[in-house]
Amino acid sequence: MKGSRWVLVLVILAIVGVLIARETTRTRPTRQPELRAQVPENQNVPDPVASPETPSRAENPGAGAASSPPESRSAVPSKESPSAARETGRSSGSLIPQPAEARPAPEEKPEGPLPGSELADCLKSGRPTMADFGKGWCIPCKQMVPVLKQAAQDYWGKANIVFVDMEEYVDLAGQYRIALMPTQIFFDAKGEEVTRHMGYMDGPEIDRQLRAFGVKR
Repeated sequence: MKGSRWVLVLVILAIVGVLIARETTRTRPTRQPELRAQVPENQNVPDPVASPETPSRAENPGAGAASSPPESRSAVPSKESPSAARETGRSSGSLIPQPAEARPAPEEKPEGPLPGSELADCLKSGRPTMADFGKGWCIPCKQMVPVLKQAAQDYWGKANIVFVDMEEYVDLAGQYRIALMPTQIFFDAKGEEVTRHMGYMDGPEIDRQLRAFGVKR
């Protein structure tokens, strides 16, 4: 009797196991097919970037020969300015000749002394400079007018002759501590003050001072 019970239990367990396996198989989701099928090696793949209107290279074999390579398509002439183009050619070592930049015209011979606004540039010019500080209404300053005009013409291109109107360039008069007018200050080629003279100064005296710098008419 005991043996038949165990056999009955085993049969029941076997039936239950078969039912569970069948139910599991029925409820298991079916495997969906791959969305993207593998393409055989010998089949051409269409270019995904190509638009429908433009045939791909595989469909039109002559398109690759007619179109330019990527390097030539990217080398589009830029709309940069001529000066920027010259800088680019100069930095890249290009052998393409560039147009020469326009040079300023030679300075014309002045009719009189330079204004005080150009004193700073004159001190950097590499030439000796004589600066006359005065005012238009003082008598010695009026007497200096023809002397300065003649000196500016005689020493053009060799030395700088500057007239500083103390009423117009008050800051320069204070910078150089002008106590008496007119006052002439002589600067060397480096722009350093060498000597000064207070009062009227005639042409020969100006010549003597400039000869000390090695400057002759």
